[in-house]
Amino acid sequence: MSFALRTKQIRCPNCEYEGAAQLRGSGCGLWLVFLTVLIVSFFFWPLFIVTGLMFLWLVLKPADQVCPKCKYAHPIPRNKKSRR
Repeated sequence: MSFALRTKQIRCPNCEYEGAAQLRGSGCGLWLVFLTVLIVSFFFWPLFIVTGLMFLWLVLKPADQVCPKCKYAHPIPRNKKSRR
């Protein structure tokens, strides 16, 4: 699951929407695989290394943010300084 503490401000080149982005895909399936590998690693200890790397990847992976109006997958992030 990707984490986002808050949604980013975006500008969509597809529909010209400007405002808060919408989070897409929580990655719950990846967390289920992580928990399965964690349980199996108690019986096959070398999997603890894979489990640790997978946990770091799941936590540090940025959240996918999309345009809430047209669902465009690659909106342009907006900084507060670069407002038009």
